[in-house]
Amino acid sequence: MRNFSIWLFLIVSALSLTVGAENQEQLNRLQQSIDTLQKTLKKSGLEKEEVENELMSVELRVALLNSALRELGADIIKLEKKQTELQQQKVTFQDGIESQLTELSLHLNAAYKMGAQEPVKLLLNQRDPSKFSRILSYYDYFSQSRTKQIEAYEENLVALDQVLVALNKQKIVLAKSKVSLAQNQNELLERKEQREKTLKKLQLSLASDQKQLDQWQKQRSRLRRLLSSVEESSREFALPDDYVSMSSRKGKLNWPASGRLEKRFGNIRSGSLRWEGWLIGIEAGTPVSSVHQGRIVFSNYLRGFGLLIIVDHGDSFMSLYAHNQELLKDTGDWVDAGEILAHSGDSGGLNKPALYFEIRQNGKPRNPIKWLKSN
Repeated sequence: MRNFSIWLFLIVSALSLTVGAENQEQLNRLQQSIDTLQKTLKKSGLEKEEVENELMSVELRVALLNSALRELGADIIKLEKKQTELQQQKVTFQDGIESQLTELSLHLNAAYKMGAQEPVKLLLNQRDPSKFSRILSYYDYFSQSRTKQIEAYEENLVALDQVLVALNKQKIVLAKSKVSLAQNQNELLERKEQREKTLKKLQLSLASDQKQLDQWQKQRSRLRRLLSSVEESSREFALPDDYVSMSSRKGKLNWPASGRLEKRFGNIRSGSLRWEGWLIGIEAGTPVSSVHQGRIVFSNYLRGFGLLIIVDHGDSFMSLYAHNQELLKDTGDWVDAGEILAHSGDSGGLNKPALYFEIRQNGKPRNPIKWLKSN
């Protein structure tokens, strides 16, 4: 029976390693496919717009700054909490030392009054020999107690010194973090001003309706080519044992973020061009969550869509989350329903923060209203 268990364990381990290796191989193929597509787009007319290049560069820097600010903010909270804890420890040790000093002075004062020959004096002062043993025990206890108090006092002094050193180091680290935070905030403001200027240049270059329509059609072409590329590369990814098909959750999916629905599926965008998803108006920095479990097959910048995440949900279903200010997941990550993918923003050339959301099946856009819970 024991041998059977060992063999079973070895088989399961081997299968796990095989599945992991297969997934890694698929992930490598997926990344290669995305890289190849991006190189192809750069060589084509779809990626030659100078102003769009400038906008992408600025928005990517803004995304990095937002990420750095978020991490610095979290670090500062931890540092301040640690500093408060050290300050409390300092007060506790100082109070303890003062109390110990009072007790020690009483002990030492009593010992001084007895003189150097304490045990001899105590014994000679006793007329009853039967009390000698008891007096010696009392004295021994008194002596041990005094020794322990002195040792505890010395230990607390050492501990207080250590706390003071740690507290000073903590203050230095905290001060440096706050300086970095201020510097990043200043750079972020500068980059946002730069983005506004670049956005105005882009809008001027697309002044006519026909130019704007051409631009949107190019953006849609990029997205379709990207979806085709990642769909083909992600088909062979192994699904976990607890996988739930997206079809079984139709009409029960949570919204990716709560906000005002500004553009609906099928609304006219320009001419014959229609919206293939939803544009949800939300504040910048709002958490954006996956509507269903799946694997991240794209987490990067795409012109016209900004910082974009695409989740493959299996069974030929995908969901898209565009115009974010920060991406929190990487290509290849497995996510659960409701897991935060990004923080919303206005990347990709939006005038105000919003989330663009799509659901696709076999590469074709589906109306989210049929899949998400009524809100």
